[in-house]
Amino acid sequence: MIQLVIGLNVVIALLGFGLAWRIWRLKRTLTSATVVIAAWERHVHGLLDSQTTPALILQGQRATASTRQRYFQLQRQLQQLQRIFAIALMILRFWPQGSRRPQHRP
Repeated sequence: MIQLVIGLNVVIALLGFGLAWRIWRLKRTLTSATVVIAAWERHVHGLLDSQTTPALILQGQRATASTRQRYFQLQRQLQQLQRIFAIALMILRFWPQGSRRPQHRP
């Protein structure tokens, strides 16, 4: 009976050590992730400085507005070209095909 109790205690102790080892590995992983995230946060904070960020955002907004305006201009030009080509196609369809006349056979 004592051997059974000692055996169970050893199994429980081994399971505890295994669990402790996994927790220790998880702690190591989380610590390294924390270091990486902290470094990234410092880098981003340096990029998004309160003095330069508003100017960069305004510059981006102006560029977006300019691009949007240019897009609408190109869209209008494309519509005009489509109309011109449609008219040209209609003219080519109804334009007489030379002096060929259908021959009537008696």
